[in-house]
This record gives sequence, C-alpha cells and structure tokens, in this order.
Amino acid sequence: MKAALYIRVSTNRQNEEGFSMEAQHDILMELLEKKGMELYRVYSDPGISGRTIKKRPGIQRLIADMKEGKFDAVLVHKLDRLSRNLGDLYEFIALINKLNKRFVIASHGSEEIDTQSPMGKAFLYFNGIFAEIYSDNLRKETLKGLTKKMKNGGLYVKGSLRI
Repeated sequence: MKAALYIRVSTNRQNEEGFSMEAQHDILMELLEKKGMELYRVYSDPGISGRTIKKRPGIQRLIADMKEGKFDAVLVHKLDRLSRNLGDLYEFIALINKLNKRFVIASHGSEEIDTQSPMGKAFLYFNGIFAEIYSDNLRKETLKGLTKKMKNGGLYVKGSLRI
C-alpha cells in the first residue's frame, strides 16, 4: 500500500529556524514503516498558514495526485497540520471517503481514524472545531499584540507575521 505524507508549519520563521518539519517527517516515516506501507511522496507546505487549503500548493498537489489514484493512504502528524478550517476539513474527508482512501493521524498512535464511521467523523470534526477556534483566537491575540506594539511606537514589518 502506497502512502502520501503531508507536513506543514505555519510561519517562515518556524520553517527556517525550527525542527518541526523534520520532526513531523521522522514521526510519519516511523509510522509508515510500522504500518508496513510504502512511501509514495512527501507533500509539504513550509511556512504557510493552515487557515485554508486553497492557498497551499503542497496540499493541492496531494489532492490532485489522490484523485489520480497515485496512492492509497494519507498520513499526517496532527489534524491541524492538514487544516484549521472546518469547511476545508469536511471537504477533504468527504473526498477521502469518496475515493476510498485511508487516513491516519500519527498523534493518535498507529490507529487509523475511520472517516466513514459516524464516530470517526465526529472525532475528526470535533478536533477540527478546536483547531479552527485556536486559529481564530491566535489571530485575535496576535492583532492585539501588534496594536499594542504600534501604540508604543514599535514598527510592524510586513511579511514578518501573517495575520
């Protein structure tokens, strides 16, 4: 069985200075081996927010290849690496089910989430709701901090932070 891995970090700083992409890759490779799957390809979106799937070339390529039947399963480290948007998540899971693909989230051990069962769907959507709430709250807190910084005479350098 061929599997696609998807990894992502939200900011350029995380991509350039952090080890999260590498750590996600290593965890997913271990899971791939544990499940006896063959790697098809690693898809990534380094430094791109999870607020929408539409603006991420890596996930768009994964979706196109999945539609073409190039692999049988998608592995992600955590659900929020895939998306922090409930609508996008719903569409992605609907596509997974339509194409009869497997979906595995590494942070839940080697357990697969049965996206076709009512409990599996509920689990994913509840987690999706929390990911979206986190994203909305982070944006508000970031804006609050930037506003305070500017009121105190600080400068906001465009591109240093995505809002």
